[in-house]
Amino acid sequence: MTQTASDETGARPSTVKNKRGLETRQRVLVVTKALIGEHGYGEVTLDQISSAAGVAKSSLLWHFGSKEALLAEAVTSLFQEVEAQLLPEAAVGLPVAARTRHLFERVAEAFTRNPEAKGIILSLLFSGGVPEQVRARIQAGWHEHAVSIASFLGTPERPFPPDLARTMVAMFHGAYCQWYADGRTQPIMTYLAPARQLILDWLDGPR
Repeated sequence: MTQTASDETGARPSTVKNKRGLETRQRVLVVTKALIGEHGYGEVTLDQISSAAGVAKSSLLWHFGSKEALLAEAVTSLFQEVEAQLLPEAAVGLPVAARTRHLFERVAEAFTRNPEAKGIILSLLFSGGVPEQVRARIQAGWHEHAVSIASFLGTPERPFPPDLARTMVAMFHGAYCQWYADGRTQPIMTYLAPARQLILDWLDGPR
């Protein structure tokens, strides 16, 4: 069937409208993540989001359905951003020791590039006002991260222990907290380096 000029004209406004809707949605999520980091999950209001994003509250509800759904999507987006930065496929073919160094470097880069992100996630875990679905997403994300680390650093000849992978996640968090408590005056790798050496020593140890 041949598309008429009127058909094409009718399609363009719809396409533009959809694009603007996606751009608005993304802008709202970026603003919401920043507000969660600044005020805490339980203190963010629709008025704050509306003002900061330049979007009417009615439009926020149209896009997301409710404040709770918007906050949950913002947090999920934050998890996905952090996780996607840590285990690049390009490093899979490297020797295990090189993969370990690469992983710690990526963690340091992620913390340095977005120093508030991990703090937001940790604060959500200990906040009493966070919905159970968000808390469950944090727990699932950390479990998935540990599983990914074990797969990333393991070989058929020497699987990487899941318990050690979970310990690595804990060391990442501990290094972050100490770095942040010290005012971020030193590179984050200063705090991560001892943990990296512990893992490298384990890799070099008896098989």
